[in-house]
Amino acid sequence: GGLRNVYRMRQKCEAEQVAKESRHAIKYHERLKFHLETVKCQNQASLYANLFNKKISDTKKKMRSEQQHHLDDVPNIEFLCAEVYRLKASNCPGGFRYLAVEKHLEGSYEKWNN
Repeated sequence: GGLRNVYRMRQKCEAEQVAKESRHAIKYHERLKFHLETVKCQNQASLYANLFNKKISDTKKKMRSEQQHHLDDVPNIEFLCAEVYRLKASNCPGGFRYLAVEKHLEGSYEKWNN
C-alpha cells in the first residue's frame, strides 16, 4: 500500500468516490501512463473475477443438489473499475494532475498486499 496517496472525493450530485495518485515523483509525461496501467490492471482483474464467478456458478449447476453445499462458502469476487481524471492544477508540472478515481466502498477496510 505504499505506492499511492488516497483521498475521498465527491463530485456534485455523485456518490462519494476515492481518488488515488502516485506517492512518488513521476515525470510529467509518464504520469498519465502510470494511471492508465493501474486502470488496465484493475479491468483485467475484474475480467478474471467474473470468469471465476461464472465457473463456480456453472459448476454448481452441474452438481447434484446434495453436493452443491460444498461450494456455498466460495465468495463472489468483484473488482472496482477506475477511471483516470485529469484536473487543472497550476502548482503541478504541466498544469495538470492525474488521479485514478473509483467508487467509495462503505464499511470497514482491510488492505491486502502480496
